[in-house]
Amino acid sequence: MPTRSMTVRTLLAAAAGVVVLAGSGAAAASPAHEPPPPKPPAAGAPAPTILPTVREAAVGLPGHTVYRPADLKALRKASLPVIVYGNGACASSNLEGITFLTGLASQGYIVVANGGLDEFPVPNTPENTIAHPEALLAAAHWATESGQARKQFDGRADTTRVGVLGHSCGGVEALAAGTDPLIDAVAGFNTGYFEEPVFGGYGRDRLADLHTPTLLVNGGPDDVAYHNSIDNYALLDVPAALVGDTAAGHTGLIAGLEATNGWQVAANWFDYVLRGDRTAGARFVGPGCGLCTENGWTAESKGLSL
Repeated sequence: MPTRSMTVRTLLAAAAGVVVLAGSGAAAASPAHEPPPPKPPAAGAPAPTILPTVREAAVGLPGHTVYRPADLKALRKASLPVIVYGNGACASSNLEGITFLTGLASQGYIVVANGGLDEFPVPNTPENTIAHPEALLAAAHWATESGQARKQFDGRADTTRVGVLGHSCGGVEALAAGTDPLIDAVAGFNTGYFEEPVFGGYGRDRLADLHTPTLLVNGGPDDVAYHNSIDNYALLDVPAALVGDTAAGHTGLIAGLEATNGWQVAANWFDYVLRGDRTAGARFVGPGCGLCTENGWTAESKGLSL
């Protein structure tokens, strides 16, 4: 297991402590096709250490918030992969996941989350729990193509390495957005398509359109998405991993005491797929994988190699 996962409680305090709040101005699976392998190691990628982070508005992209390493000038040009994030309940606030998103950014990622910097959670109802994968793709295109993002990130974004991530209904957004050619890796926490299309008509038929390695994470039998994650994993015909924290429930890995474990798993997945990090990949791959043997976790994978 990577060193970062051996210091869970201390890292939680570290991740929370480095946030700087910026002002608001700124059926059965089909036969497997041959997918692209994990990307080769990224030149000049930051070491897996805890970097101080900043939370700020996405300049020129209303309704989104950026989490990123604070000292961009200390990092090499084009060294930070981009991750776009969909919130639980497909909400327009990312405050629930602030520890999770900060922790992921602290590993050398630019994270662009749905929801404006100053947007607070509102009660979710069936009427407003609607998936909007187009918001994630708008964030991905902004971060990789716009001059405003290039200036905001001082050229440090690696625009050739883009992941999509989401929790619960936001995970449905991530799975839907993950079919776009721009996306290189997918991760969904406590999520999965239902047997009947929901959240605006998104159903399991869309799994066939995924083209990149995909991670599904659940919080054990008490997670309302537990069976969905298992059923969706069985239908995937891309390289994939299914892992579970048996005690986390539906929100623990994003907003609870297990949030540090959550962002570490997300960081390991993107380190593996986007950066070609074999040590990170060893948490998911093989019968003796790190998560396979870690107390309280379950893990399996298919089509993945180190």
